[in-house]
Amino acid sequence: MSQPSDFMQGAPSQAKSSPLQKWLLSSGNFFFRFRNFLFPTIYVLLPILTKPALFLGNPHLDRFVVALGIALVLLGQGFRLLVIGFAYIKRGGKDRRVYADDLVDQGLYAHTRNPMYVGNLLILAGIGIVYGSPWIYFFVIPFFVYIYLAITAAEENYLKNKFGVVYEDYMRRVNRFWPNLRGLTNSLQGYNYDWKKALRKEYGTVFVSLTGLVLVNIWKLYWVYGLSAKHDEIFAWSLLLIPLALFYVTTWYLKKAGKLG
Repeated sequence: MSQPSDFMQGAPSQAKSSPLQKWLLSSGNFFFRFRNFLFPTIYVLLPILTKPALFLGNPHLDRFVVALGIALVLLGQGFRLLVIGFAYIKRGGKDRRVYADDLVDQGLYAHTRNPMYVGNLLILAGIGIVYGSPWIYFFVIPFFVYIYLAITAAEENYLKNKFGVVYEDYMRRVNRFWPNLRGLTNSLQGYNYDWKKALRKEYGTVFVSLTGLVLVNIWKLYWVYGLSAKHDEIFAWSLLLIPLALFYVTTWYLKKAGKLG
């Protein structure tokens, strides 16, 4: 099997920064600072500016593609929950700027430097695939890949300046995105999965990603086929919003009550 590309590995380079690298760093700091505003804005504009479609106009092929998209969303969300339960890095920054107290290289971080971003990209790609618009495939998904690559470049620059050769050694050992699962069992020895922490920190993202997936499916069925043609299927998808809402409210209450640690 061939080795992942430098894009996925992110090995450090001693060469002087190129204009492209400087632009990536600058845009990464921008995206990091305004991502809490930028991401929701993009999500709201997408259904207004683009319309869902069947994959290659084929309803049978589209069902397979939708199943693939759903699997990617569940895989991405499950991966995030796995990461948080074993070892977790706070990615909120400080004063809307990249910041880190410690260098975490344990748990899943011993196999990919950005496991949470891997999960995010799987979720975004999955929902985009389900939506089916060519604009999503060729512009939106690549744009999100660029955003996360830029943010990662900004974070790496900060971490190299703060932790020096320790972080550069970590960069040489562990890929930027592509997970190398060799030795994963050994990496997780001594850890007890903290499901309460995972649930406490991730319930909002679980709710948003799965609710988004459901709403995208409902909107797609309505737009492509019409309410009368897919009434039963739309109704079935709509019912999923009830347990999702109950999950969010119940977990929120348990968190506020201190039941999740």
